Amino acid sequence: MSDSNYQAILIILKDIEAKGLFQFNKEYHDERFFINFIEFEKSFTSSFEKIIQKTDTLESGKEEMVFFAVYSLASYVNSHLQVFEKFLKIIINPKMIKGGFDENTPLSQMIKKICNKMQYSEKLKNSIRGLFLVDFRDVMTHQRYQINKNGTMIIYPNQQITLNDLYDNALQVRSMFHAMLDWADTTEKPRTKTVLDHAVNDLINQVKTLDKKLDMLS
Repeated sequence: MSDSNYQAILIILKDIEAKGLFQFNKEYHDERFFINFIEFEKSFTSSFEKIIQKTDTLESGKEEMVFFAVYSLASYVNSHLQVFEKFLKIIINPKMIKGGFDENTPLSQMIKKICNKMQYSEKLKNSIRGLFLVDFRDVMTHQRYQINKNGTMIIYPNQQITLNDLYDNALQVRSMFHAMLDWADTTEKPRTKTVLDHAVNDLINQVKTLDKKLDMLS
């Protein structure tokens, strides 16, 4: 892939390996969570397609459909950020970062701890925070948002996200997720093949049609 988000994730993960932060943490490798995520992807793709197909034919209730589409895309993005949080806990050696981490450590703290350990510049830290949409993740976690029927999402106190913005975010997290999977498949570090390896391959096939469904909203 030539996508910049995909390439950025590969660079970060390879840097993590090069600087000795990589360690497979079996206790965070929750197959049930990932399998549930795959089921969510299947349901989302099917349901979202039906919603989009109906939206343009409605004479009434279109605003409600748009409202639901915004919520669906926001949930789609947030679910990937939740996966990223777990993924980082699976691959990062907690002894290598200040204060370590546990199952309750949020994505924003994981990114901060990793960036500090890597001694990245403040500019690069901010770029990586933006790449991982950590502010969006915090907003969704603490429910600091409002969805309007005109297709916008207001993040308190005064930031506005449009349906197109959510569409872009959805493509971004999808690309990042694929980069993580590809890195995990090619890393030279020893891994144990599990049901998850087959499941994530199935996931890629399940979400290939998502771009077409999202394009209908853009």
